[in-house]
Amino acid sequence: MDTGFIKPIRQLIQRDKDKFNKKLLVFLFFLVVSTIFWFLSMLNKEYTTDLQYPVEYTNFPEDKVLVGELPSSLTLNVSGYGYTLLRYRLSRQLLPIIFDVNSFSLNRISDEEDTFFILTGVARNKISDQLAGIEINDIRPDTLFFQFTDVVSRKIPVKAELDLGFRQQYMQSGSVLIEPDSVVAAGPEPVIDTLEHARTNMLSLQDVDRTVEEHVSLSSYDYVSFSEEKVKITVPVEQFTESSIKIPIEAVNVPEELKLKTFPSEVTASFIVPLSDYDRVSQEQFRIYVDYDKLQQENVGRLPVELAAAPEFVRNVRYNPQMVDFIVEK
Repeated sequence: MDTGFIKPIRQLIQRDKDKFNKKLLVFLFFLVVSTIFWFLSMLNKEYTTDLQYPVEYTNFPEDKVLVGELPSSLTLNVSGYGYTLLRYRLSRQLLPIIFDVNSFSLNRISDEEDTFFILTGVARNKISDQLAGIEINDIRPDTLFFQFTDVVSRKIPVKAELDLGFRQQYMQSGSVLIEPDSVVAAGPEPVIDTLEHARTNMLSLQDVDRTVEEHVSLSSYDYVSFSEEKVKITVPVEQFTESSIKIPIEAVNVPEELKLKTFPSEVTASFIVPLSDYDRVSQEQFRIYVDYDKLQQENVGRLPVELAAAPEFVRNVRYNPQMVDFIVEK
């Protein structure tokens, strides 16, 4: 085939293709520009549409507490320029409308003493002041219902919720201290009357090897407020060690004319004690006994040994033996 003939044809096709591409680019450019101008022209026109708008209720009557649910948003039928409405539509986090309840006259429902209502149309101007560039035509729902009950208050103790894991050889060495140990709870009477205590949020700590001091928030309850938001929790923690001591066995409920002897006459008590209290431990702080009445009631050959007292600062008291032989003498 004559390649000298084909080459001019290819060049002609390429020139036509280049001209077409240039014309297409020019066409697309003017199409985009005209679309932008059309869009801007449309945004300059006024429109009417519905907006779903969040609402926050504030400033309730001081001697009342709200029960029941209120709508978390209002549907606003609004008019405004397209660019303003588009801005509201595209906003991901709209600032809520502040609905100041106490600034309106509450209308009582005649047959329900604690139920009131407000017509949202009355609030149109105050809501409009919070929204720039748009006019509110209508608000739905057209009525907001508020159910109140009288506020009562009572002082209740605080209970600490703890989940503590201690490092090896460390333990809690005393009572948990809560400051303040009680709070004033205010809310509906049926709720307050059944509230036995205010719980803290769970305090979870692991590998504890020192005294815990933490400020912890109180758990929330529906319709209830507390005089304090947080309390200070102190949990004394110390290193412990194991120790033991010999304790003589007492005999109780023995008639005066009799004498009861045990074999052995003492037990070995083992326990865990904080290092700071190690030197405080003494034999006199323990009381181990056998009961003569059990011999009379059960007619047993051996008597069980029982622990009656131990120092409050020791833990896990164990003793051996737990059963002893005995003789009774006149």
